[in-house]
Amino acid sequence: MRISELLDTNMVLPAVAASHKDEVLDLLATHLARVHPEIDHLHLTTALRERERQMSTALADGIAVPHARVAGLTRMVAALGRSATGIACGSHDGKPTHLFLLLVVPADSPGSHLKVLATASRLLHDERCRTRLLEAPDDASALLQALRAEEDRTGATARAA
Repeated sequence: MRISELLDTNMVLPAVAASHKDEVLDLLATHLARVHPEIDHLHLTTALRERERQMSTALADGIAVPHARVAGLTRMVAALGRSATGIACGSHDGKPTHLFLLLVVPADSPGSHLKVLATASRLLHDERCRTRLLEAPDDASALLQALRAEEDRTGATARAA
């Protein structure tokens, strides 16, 4: 599975206006719940914050992959957000986070998202991919097109379990 298969232009936020991690998590959860009404935004926000309390999902190189399992969901869904200014999220390298890939998976499928997480991490840690995503115009379709092009270039695909 390609990361871009989980996204459409409705799930891409090219200009996230947030100043701290909790605000980004709430914004992404609220947006995802608007597009996927089967997801309760408050439950998702709580699950994301609990996951962050365990360990930050902000990696290095300006990327974060917040994720949570949600009861009642039948398939994995995602949202991609970009912050031009960057947000302090407790990343491994201490640098601001610019790219946020939110993954939400069914609660009854433990571990199903691990390969997608690994694929996302590899793809977003690729310098050329990050640069292309950060330099894409402030347009959801342009950002999604850049992601798809980088998946094509790198061959980034998560194998089904």
